Amino acid sequence: MAILSPIMSYIVDKEVGFPIPSEKEKINKALKRYRYILSQHPNRSDAPEIMFGIADLLVGRGEPGDHAEAMRLYDQILLRNPPEYLKARALIGKAELMIGVPEDFGNAISFCEKARAILGNDVSDFFAAKTFIVEAELRLARRDKGDWAKALELINRVVKEKDAHWYFRGRALLSKAEIILYRNPDDLGTALKLVDFSLKELKSRPDDYFANKGKVLKAEILMRRAKKSDFIKAEKMLTEVVKNPFGYKDLLARARLDLADIVTHPKATKLLKQVHEMEGLDPYLIEKASLIEQALKDRSREVNGFKKSAKKKPAKKKLAGKKRKKK
Repeated sequence: MAILSPIMSYIVDKEVGFPIPSEKEKINKALKRYRYILSQHPNRSDAPEIMFGIADLLVGRGEPGDHAEAMRLYDQILLRNPPEYLKARALIGKAELMIGVPEDFGNAISFCEKARAILGNDVSDFFAAKTFIVEAELRLARRDKGDWAKALELINRVVKEKDAHWYFRGRALLSKAEIILYRNPDDLGTALKLVDFSLKELKSRPDDYFANKGKVLKAEILMRRAKKSDFIKAEKMLTEVVKNPFGYKDLLARARLDLADIVTHPKATKLLKQVHEMEGLDPYLIEKASLIEQALKDRSREVNGFKKSAKKKPAKKKLAGKKRKKK
């Protein structure tokens, strides 16, 4: 589940029961109450506030269909001409849900900029910090000219703010480590430290998307470093992600491909098959799958070629021995 805003987190934390309910149970209870209030009085003056609360809870819960419903609520809020602060929160909420939709990256970045223009640049504020890190993640995913430099600038604002919310600091550290891995691979030690700091910030949310992305990124850094025992550590972390029953399709595919790159056949072949059966993946993952598949075939040829040549040598020795015996 994603992090709730401080407003809804406070409300959810007030839910009581015996035995102590889980976080998801608390969210479900709060959702039921707010939906009932809205259904009874859909035109009340604070309806947009209630809609935002429901959307926030849905994003936090993250069950199938929740994000689509949250997006509809954000759109309804914006159509009601809400107060500026609520408009900004709805815009940044929409932008975050568009991170996995490449065709909407431009609009999502524009939403972040509009929201920040309203909320200001105070990174210690939860929603203002969210505009920084969501825009950075969108730019890293889009990869247009200048995007990564701008993303790093936004990320550093969050990392350097001592009062920034721990969740966004964790995401910022993770994004910075990813930039180092792909832009400055000689500085893997720094990237590894940043990922470890990020995982420390996110440790209270083991099922969160970014906590699992941290494991995948750390595994990729270890694979690139390739010191003794690095591959064993990487395999362990990637296996944890692959076995996690969450719905983060691209992240799951990325973990499977990384794992296929370091395990032996037939496990690697099985992982590649699973990725090929996944629909709607980012093109770079499809390309990566093809490269790993080709590398696996090349390794298989080398092994088979070695086995054939190894079998021929003993046969020659036997033949030579028989000839000497006849003489």
